[in-house]
Amino acid sequence: MIEKDLPGLALVGAAIRISHPSMPAMSPRLLLLLTTGAAGWLAPITRAQDVPKAQPVTEVGNSSVPGLGNKAAKPLQPENLDASWKTQREARSLTLHVPAPRGQIVDRNGVPYAQNRVANYLALVMPFMEGAGDDKIIAFARQQIDAANKALGKAWTLTDDRILSHYKNRRWLPLVFSSTDGINEEITAEMERKLEPLLGANLVLQAAYLRHYPQNERASHIIGYTGKSRPLPLGPITDGDQIFEEMEGRADIEKSFDSDLKGQPGVVNVLFAPDGRRLAEDVRRFPVPGRNVVLSIDSSFQMFAEQALQEHARNGGAMVIMDVQNGDILAMASYPFFDLNMFIPGITGAKYEALLKDPKLPLIARAFRGEYPPASTFKAATALGILDSGRVDARSYFPCSPAMEIGNRVFHNWSKNDFGSLNVVSALKFSCNTWFYAAAIEAGADSVTGMCSRLGFGERTGLPIVESEGFMPTNSIMIQRRGTKIMSGDLANISIGQGMVLATPLQVAQAMAGIANGTYLPQPRLVKQIQDYQDNVFMAYEPKPRKTINLNPQHRDAIIKGMVAVVSGDGGTGRSADIKHAQIAGKTGTAQWKIAKDQNLAWFAGFLPAQKPMFSFAVVYEGRPGEDVSGGRKAAPIVKEVFTKIFEKTPKDDPMLLAMQNVPKNTPLGGEEEIPEGKPVEDDRPSRPAQQVRPAEPPPKKGIGGFFRRLFGRD
Repeated sequence: MIEKDLPGLALVGAAIRISHPSMPAMSPRLLLLLTTGAAGWLAPITRAQDVPKAQPVTEVGNSSVPGLGNKAAKPLQPENLDASWKTQREARSLTLHVPAPRGQIVDRNGVPYAQNRVANYLALVMPFMEGAGDDKIIAFARQQIDAANKALGKAWTLTDDRILSHYKNRRWLPLVFSSTDGINEEITAEMERKLEPLLGANLVLQAAYLRHYPQNERASHIIGYTGKSRPLPLGPITDGDQIFEEMEGRADIEKSFDSDLKGQPGVVNVLFAPDGRRLAEDVRRFPVPGRNVVLSIDSSFQMFAEQALQEHARNGGAMVIMDVQNGDILAMASYPFFDLNMFIPGITGAKYEALLKDPKLPLIARAFRGEYPPASTFKAATALGILDSGRVDARSYFPCSPAMEIGNRVFHNWSKNDFGSLNVVSALKFSCNTWFYAAAIEAGADSVTGMCSRLGFGERTGLPIVESEGFMPTNSIMIQRRGTKIMSGDLANISIGQGMVLATPLQVAQAMAGIANGTYLPQPRLVKQIQDYQDNVFMAYEPKPRKTINLNPQHRDAIIKGMVAVVSGDGGTGRSADIKHAQIAGKTGTAQWKIAKDQNLAWFAGFLPAQKPMFSFAVVYEGRPGEDVSGGRKAAPIVKEVFTKIFEKTPKDDPMLLAMQNVPKNTPLGGEEEIPEGKPVEDDRPSRPAQQVRPAEPPPKKGIGGFFRRLFGRD
């Protein structure tokens, strides 16, 4: 493995080699344009250490300019060139642009997610036919195309108007016709072998750069894809026309960093004979390859997360893993995903329509654009706000009853059992809704929503790609929207991450990073740096705090104790996430989602190791219609699988693992904090909707004392 920049140990300003043993080798045919001298700019990649620095090329074939046909007739010898100038009045000298190869997109260790390759298309070169009528010109073109179709069993064609327009305006350049449904079709090695007898002055292979995504669907929602910046002109050739189509970013990293990735086109002056033969070339400016974008993503983390989601969250889901110190996003997986190579060189309308109509919505980036009710994972933030109010402390007890009346509605716990009175630690462990209803109302809306806003809910995280902002209701927002402050019933729902609250998995992971860090909310970082093709760092994005939060250490310790008990304590709702390698502090959650379709969500979020946090995480699992889901049974096992792979498949001398050795563990709760006998906890479930109490009925006099009736009667 090459130099590895590990979470929490980043050397941000240092360039990394954009290379990796997994990079595919290119054949000698895949050459960069204009390979003269020691700094050839599209060298064959034969060794990992050759990327992205190009090597000198000695085999260039008959053409050194992609897009002008690498099987064209050989250039004239000097004596023939001299004769051409004297006798061929139709000769043309053209100044053309040669698009530069786009820069690579790689993970933090140089593993490539986006590269370039050279593709060949079949093209027609029209000779000058002095005095020929339209019929003769069309017949000539049809003869060449038909011969190619017969050799390959294809049905490629060009309209008469297209043939005539090209002949009159652009016959000096090849006309690609290997196209189906408007998408260029690449000539494979086998197809080239069949075409060999036909290739020459009139049928040529036109080379062009194509984007290539070697990981296929991996990180597809992060990387994005490219498309043609504009079609080639159809009218008369003008100076500056491109030899072949340039690609531009259409989504996500490819789009956001398009100006860095696209490079600077080269300029070549080419002399053509009237019959389309190239007589001479003069390179006026060498193309400069685009810069390379180095992501914070660890490709192994990303792969483990995507594999787990694909296996366990078949209907859809997402997972985010962050470095709690520097904010690096190490994995940001959304499932289902899609193969980025479907968009290269273009995607047909039918295929794109199929993606749009897929009921599982594979184009949706669930990890950072999916807005979900965060459910009980939100209780960790709520609990901090409750304690921060000063009205409730870690020793305050509230009843964990099956239901609670608030105003004229009844709000339920996920369980029908009565767990007695609990403090904040045990309320987190058992994910008691009714405890949070009571404690949040006692603390007040401003304390709860203020803390959640401090932890980043309701705001975009600042990714360089499009993300959702979620929604975090506050008193000021509610006054603007409906003219009243947050009511007690609203606050009850907010306290358990239901009702109006919406968050992305990235926001939940960010909040967990803030709790784990305790001092500041780290700014999520998706791009570490931009490098040129010689490995020089052009731009480095330094880690930085997003905002200072300075959590009360005693409050934070109580929350962590409760979250550890969720995973490690007897009866904790997230015990199926427990791993032997490190102690996890986590919180399960189960939310009502698409009520009309009876679809619920399962969540698990937290950080590890609990006493010396390095990673925060969040997982959401989308249940199928009618599926019985819970955070402990559906989301927590995904976390267990991913982090087990991370620990067991990472080299033993990796600094990440060494940094987590000998981290002390919290003692799981015991004794009085255990669930009363006969009342086992299996999991948290989505609480039933609040039920309206008939106004004629007086509030019950048993079960909830007068203090709580007054407390919950503020609506």
